[in-house]
Amino acid sequence: MVVPPTFSDLGKVAKDVFSKGFSIGTTKLNVKSKTTSNVSLNPTFEVKNDQLITSFETSGSPIDGVTLKEKWTSDNVIKTNVVAEDLFAKGLKLDLEVVVNPASSKKAATMKTGYKTDCFNGTLDADLNLAGPTFVATAVTAYNGAQGGAEVGFDTEKSKMTKNTLALGYAVNDLTIVGFLRDLSVFDGYVHHKVNDKTQVAAHINWNNQNHAAAFNFGVKHQLDNVTSVAAKIDGAGKTTLSCTHKVKSWLDVTLSSQLNAKSLNGVTNGLSFEVNL
Repeated sequence: MVVPPTFSDLGKVAKDVFSKGFSIGTTKLNVKSKTTSNVSLNPTFEVKNDQLITSFETSGSPIDGVTLKEKWTSDNVIKTNVVAEDLFAKGLKLDLEVVVNPASSKKAATMKTGYKTDCFNGTLDADLNLAGPTFVATAVTAYNGAQGGAEVGFDTEKSKMTKNTLALGYAVNDLTIVGFLRDLSVFDGYVHHKVNDKTQVAAHINWNNQNHAAAFNFGVKHQLDNVTSVAAKIDGAGKTTLSCTHKVKSWLDVTLSSQLNAKSLNGVTNGLSFEVNL
């Protein structure tokens, strides 16, 4: 038996083809390091629209089964997570997330719960709003490659359903197909094919039953050699994004991306990303 992915990770291999390895309109430096006591340090620096956005994230395990994470951004927002996994029961994960903005005195807290076992993976999140919490529940089951899941959100303060999504999929060694139906009106479909160890392709289609609008994306990633990979994606409007990632050193990856309109060959936007693993 196999534990299925969480609802948010359904079709992740296809989604990653479109989201990972691209850096458009920004210059970004991401540094990752870990101390001998297994404390992770992750500062990031990003220049976007002539603004510098920074953050500093740390994580560590003070005791077995408990992880403490903290992230502080240049907007002076502090997010703290206390995560207990497999501590009280095998497959059970508890995550208390607290977000504080000292400048505005705004505070928010969310309790996230997850449980996974053979053929089942479920989550239940609730924001700790005294006026009335909002609950978001997901469940995914799988058997012999077939996958099915649902996501439901409910705002108790307004007595209103906030999310209503169904998913069906099929995943084998080199092929993943998954479809989402949101609010019985919006369809999202993903297809991913691992051609070989170096090449993978993916397609995404979106159709809205309310306005009958359709959109699609096609992406491909290819590993040229041990240190260089290239990626490309194009959407139905002709927006084309190209990317190349090169491992300059064992601890340094550099990604250069460019985006243009394939129809008019203008509107070129570039991006540069550095990832340091110490």
